[in-house]
Amino acid sequence: MKKRMMTSIATIIATCVLLAGCGAASDTGKENQGEKTAAETQTPAKSEGPVTIRVATNKGDISDDEIIEFEQNNPDINIEWEDLDQQKLAAQLATDDAPDLIRVQGAVDLTSFVVKGLALDLTPYLEKSQVLKEDDFLPPVNLYRFDGKVQGQGPIYGMPKDWSPDFTIFYNKKLFEAAGVEVPDSNTPLTWNELMELGKKLTLTENGKVKQYGFALGSKTQADLQSIMLYLASKGVKIFSEDMQTVDFTKPEVKEAVSMWVDAVKNNLGKNDVNQDPAPWGGDLFINNKAAMIMAGYWFSGLIRGDEKMKTHLEDYGMLAAPIAENGERVSPTGAATGFMISKNTKYPEQAWKVFEFVMGGTPAKNRATAGWGVPALKSLLPLMPQQTDFDKRVYNQLQEELKYSNTPLESNPFFLNGQTILDKYVTPVYFGKANLDDALKELTKNANLIIQESMNAAQ
Repeated sequence: MKKRMMTSIATIIATCVLLAGCGAASDTGKENQGEKTAAETQTPAKSEGPVTIRVATNKGDISDDEIIEFEQNNPDINIEWEDLDQQKLAAQLATDDAPDLIRVQGAVDLTSFVVKGLALDLTPYLEKSQVLKEDDFLPPVNLYRFDGKVQGQGPIYGMPKDWSPDFTIFYNKKLFEAAGVEVPDSNTPLTWNELMELGKKLTLTENGKVKQYGFALGSKTQADLQSIMLYLASKGVKIFSEDMQTVDFTKPEVKEAVSMWVDAVKNNLGKNDVNQDPAPWGGDLFINNKAAMIMAGYWFSGLIRGDEKMKTHLEDYGMLAAPIAENGERVSPTGAATGFMISKNTKYPEQAWKVFEFVMGGTPAKNRATAGWGVPALKSLLPLMPQQTDFDKRVYNQLQEELKYSNTPLESNPFFLNGQTILDKYVTPVYFGKANLDDALKELTKNANLIIQESMNAAQ
């Protein structure tokens, strides 16, 4: 869920191709025409004693106490936690030995699992569920729907465990004061141009060295694929063809977005490839009062309220709306929505669904909402989110405003793997004056299309 700390499914897909193709590709068209679901075709293996459901996830997503609670209430099911190791998971998927529940690093990764025929269609289970109700879903749940072409439509293959409108701006009021700049009105979103200009004003230098950055991202303050897609969503521009076979990064709106980041590098708004700041990530700069703003989701408020130094002066921090493109529509989507799917090859689909329900709507979901490290997937859990301090209330109120604009998903393509890596490959030379931006975007388009075709061929 943490937007720029995610691992990519690209490693899994590439390794699966080498190891056996990870099973047959899915045919969503056949599914929509009445093909039997896994629940109808699979015969659960007979076993003596409780069934064991394996859950591959990060430590902490499900606590030992939560597992004990589930097993006490469901004596016929044991939960076996497995550390989420991408290389190990790739091998398991290729040999039909995958865990029953698998943590997916965002909805884009989920669609890649679907096109490889690895994710179980949960539609028939959801229709009967007394725990998870469609009218209780917040918009990001729909990112786990995929009809083979359009994300947000068709069968549902999973759910986010929690999520954030990931493009909001957290600020440090003291650093605004140090630069003699007023904090913007949180009720009115900044345009991207306004945000970049604000970042320049907040960037302070001393003896030729930056002592305060104006604007940090999770990784580096330079061309970021998700932020570019946010810009395009605000503009209403799509770069992938309807059949997902091609992409066009040479569109004028893409150049507008990337040009802003090239200018941000030139003006040292944050850590980047040129200045080689050794800080681990943008959040480290913000925590240590070296960056006045950071683009991060609601989850970042959990970091602020939990930090020993920051929580002593929460009045200095706040959250602003996600920026919009010039003359664009207001959008505030999630960039990840990390969650879970059920393996299509599970031997125990009914029992796996019970565990899924518990993780998504039971005690684990309630505990996550209370902790305030993300937004729950269910509307009914929103009141459990932190609202004790003035900081909590201000951030929660801003969140309610962002939720009004979180229906628009970022455009994605399950066959475009390692998108950020290939973007960096062709745009980084532009930062150093070694390449022309127009030429870089042409080369990016050419090679991105090769990746898409190779991925589509591998999925057949």
